[in-house]
Amino acid sequence: AGRSASIMAALLWLSGRLGPRFELNEIGASAGVNTMMERYFYNLGGVQVGPPSSPMRIVPEWQGAAPPTAPVEIHSIRGSDIAPVDLSDPEQALRLKAYVWPEATERMGRIDAAISLAAGNPPDLAPMDAALFVEQMLARPQEAGVTRVLYHSVMWQYLPHETQERITDAMEAAGASATPERPLAWIRLETNRATFRHELQVRYWPGGEEWIQLAEAHPHGAWVEWYGV
Repeated sequence: AGRSASIMAALLWLSGRLGPRFELNEIGASAGVNTMMERYFYNLGGVQVGPPSSPMRIVPEWQGAAPPTAPVEIHSIRGSDIAPVDLSDPEQALRLKAYVWPEATERMGRIDAAISLAAGNPPDLAPMDAALFVEQMLARPQEAGVTRVLYHSVMWQYLPHETQERITDAMEAAGASATPERPLAWIRLETNRATFRHELQVRYWPGGEEWIQLAEAHPHGAWVEWYGV
């Protein structure tokens, strides 16, 4: 869940460029922990977002300037994974917890918070190949005034090269048709395979077709170093 700090910071940045309303779509969602991010409370360098009463509190060590203070309205949020974990199933949730190192007490607390939030309202997850999910996402009607967003974190390196190409081609084709009324954005927090640093980057259409690096971050969200632009 700590990785969602970077995703939320990117949404704050995009809000000032594309508007505050977002349709979020995650690939490699696993158990959907970051497909519930609209239910989390964030303090990102002093910028507070989300319901203050949430049991999930994301407060990374923040380095650099604060992200923009801007409204973020998550209109809808869904994810996909080839083998999603059902957090509302106690046995599957317990197995997920078994993969967290026992000394990582803060991460364990976040897992417990995610499980409690999923108990009554599980995340919307499709058991689907990532490229097919993206293609179907882009084929759906898009509401005017809502930015359609693809996002993912520390999963791109595990996709076959052919799948990466399908997703990239689909996003670039859709981006070429994006309009100010129906924008498109792509947020990724992924490993730079040369430096092994985890970089937060954004593309958006129309307007910012090239990748823009906004930050570097700890792979589990302990800290974020914000660059902004």
